[in-house]
Amino acid sequence: MAAAILIYSMFFLFSFATACDQCVQSKAAVFSSASALSSGACGYGSLALKLSGGHVAAGVPSLYKDGAGCGACFQIRCKNSAICNKEGTKVIMSDVNKSNNNTDFVLNSRAFKAMALPGKDLQVLKLGIVDVEYKR
Repeated sequence: MAAAILIYSMFFLFSFATACDQCVQSKAAVFSSASALSSGACGYGSLALKLSGGHVAAGVPSLYKDGAGCGACFQIRCKNSAICNKEGTKVIMSDVNKSNNNTDFVLNSRAFKAMALPGKDLQVLKLGIVDVEYKR
């Protein structure tokens, strides 16, 4: 009986750790110039490239919230399991995404490549836009 409870508990914890509860389904695009995102609407300048390993992103106005979203941290995971890892990447919002490509985020190339499986980063970059799930 104790072994069954232990196995069930381990299964529960494993499924909890890999599940993305309260995630939002969307798309993310890549922006090749990290300096443009770091010098974006939040005004972080070169400091942004030192935050979160230089993984910065622009978020849609509903996430940017007229600047209140500046500095918010998001876990973003690409949903293409053939080329993307399960962990995704953590990004810091440093700009507002005003593009019209139906994406919630535009990530710098460093953050975009961090979602890839080892050796698949160029394939992810070539896609330019990927389906993602994210949470704050």
